[in-house]
Amino acid sequence: MSRGIGARANLVLEDEKTVMYEYGGYNLNEPEYRNEDHVYDGTITISRDCFAEPEIHAKLKKMPSGRKKLIIKRIPVSVDYPKMISDGRIIIENCSNCWQCTPDENIDVMALHILFYLFRQYQEEGKMPEYISYNV
Repeated sequence: MSRGIGARANLVLEDEKTVMYEYGGYNLNEPEYRNEDHVYDGTITISRDCFAEPEIHAKLKKMPSGRKKLIIKRIPVSVDYPKMISDGRIIIENCSNCWQCTPDENIDVMALHILFYLFRQYQEEGKMPEYISYNV
């Protein structure tokens, strides 16, 4: 069963230096943070050099037919996005439905969850996702 909280983000801008997402969070447990109109008024601006490439593992596998096939796996690597935020390479402007922030930097927790899934999805697919959804 869902706890009724989450966030969504849409790709707004992508160029050779920057990637920008608009996002909005929601909390169905509190009436003032439900975001029933799906307002995306927060922004996440990421420098292009923040995106790490995954590890590529390739091996030859013998198939039942006797032929060999090259199998390639993309293994996601850890991205230190909190350091990138403190360095100024990732800029987060909190959305109006922000109900929980980090104590030291006053950053929306839902934006941090979106960043985690953004970097993971980028490494798995090899391209910027158009849409990200995080539900708890």
